[in-house]
Amino acid sequence: MFGGLLVITAILLAWQHYGMEKVVELTGDHFPVFIEDDRSGGGASVGSIERRGQDLIVHCHISRKIEWPYCKLGFSFLKGGTGVDMSRFDYMSIEGRYTGPGTSRFGIVLAEAEEGLTRLDQWQTYKINQIDALDLPPDGGKLVIPFKWFGVAQWWKDMAKPTLEHSAVNVDNVARAEVMVSGGAKEGEHIFTLHTIRLHGKLISRDALLMGLVTAWVLCAVGWLAILTLSLRSQLRDSRAAVALLRTVNKALELEARDLAGQAHIDPLTGVLNRQGLRAALMSTSSLLADPMAVIFIDIDHFKSINDTHGHDVGDDVLRKFANVIASGIRSSDRLVRWGGEEFLIVCPMTNVFQGRILAENLRHALHQQAWPAGLRVTASFGVAQHHERDEVGVVIKHADEELYRAKQGGRDRVCAYVPSDMIANAEAA
Repeated sequence: MFGGLLVITAILLAWQHYGMEKVVELTGDHFPVFIEDDRSGGGASVGSIERRGQDLIVHCHISRKIEWPYCKLGFSFLKGGTGVDMSRFDYMSIEGRYTGPGTSRFGIVLAEAEEGLTRLDQWQTYKINQIDALDLPPDGGKLVIPFKWFGVAQWWKDMAKPTLEHSAVNVDNVARAEVMVSGGAKEGEHIFTLHTIRLHGKLISRDALLMGLVTAWVLCAVGWLAILTLSLRSQLRDSRAAVALLRTVNKALELEARDLAGQAHIDPLTGVLNRQGLRAALMSTSSLLADPMAVIFIDIDHFKSINDTHGHDVGDDVLRKFANVIASGIRSSDRLVRWGGEEFLIVCPMTNVFQGRILAENLRHALHQQAWPAGLRVTASFGVAQHHERDEVGVVIKHADEELYRAKQGGRDRVCAYVPSDMIANAEAA
């Protein structure tokens, strides 16, 4: 957009400077013409006009009866009280030829009908803008006359006594133009052949063009800023929407990550913790390791024969049912873990070995009261041990595992607990 406007600006400025010409011709049949001489002021000079094609030939017989004898060729521009606006032109050109006893010297008068000053029926109220002592080129070529050469006639100022406002040159409503022929005031026959009088200007003045270009540049800049602002607002809205979407996606991803992390810690068949889940729980929940803490190891009795006799689908159903029964029989603070295969582990915080053994007995009896798939009778063996502050977690799990083995060796469907001798002595003393 700016590149195109820059090219248009350069083209218009070059065209305005080297072309864009506007020309108005005053001679020919374009405007009425008239001839006057100094006889109206008491002189004896006689003027006449002859047309020859497009040329206007002024015959002026100068007689020095008065001090400033003359003849003048006039063009009338008034039409409905309005003249010609010459302020839009830069200069006028005159082409003509002079013959006679004197010189080619002549003058030009532009009579301005100025609002607030001129009355159309009183010639002395017309402002007189004039140039005196002009000479045609010796070969009768073209004479160029810039409008800035004109000045308000002093004799008219003395007579009309205009206000300061009306004392400056103004040619925006010229009622008539006059070519004054004097021939250097030498008596005799003077012939002035006028080929053309033309007004020259630009279709668009330089000031108007510059003002238009500046306006176009300002509008372009304002429009560009408006478009940029709207674009930035749209981008901001899109960015905000994108940020909101990203937040939603991130939140969903976080939830998904939590779900995946949770799934990594959960046994997919039974829905209870796996070994990794127990490790995470022990690391994140310090109260699980606070003394007293009991561990219960559980093994489903004769589970292999269930799989071999009824198939793995029934075995899976038994595992799921078993996990649900155990989970419903423990506290919310306890952690149930599938240790592997048909082995399960319960971590019981704030529980000593004696309380753990009671819990294990309750769970064992609860298994007897359940209806199992395929009409099976499912029992389990339990090993209980208590964690001590000086021991690693692995130590208490090892003791619970040993007690589980002892329960299985003792005939299964029973609870065995690891109770150190010092705990037995303390219990008896109590």
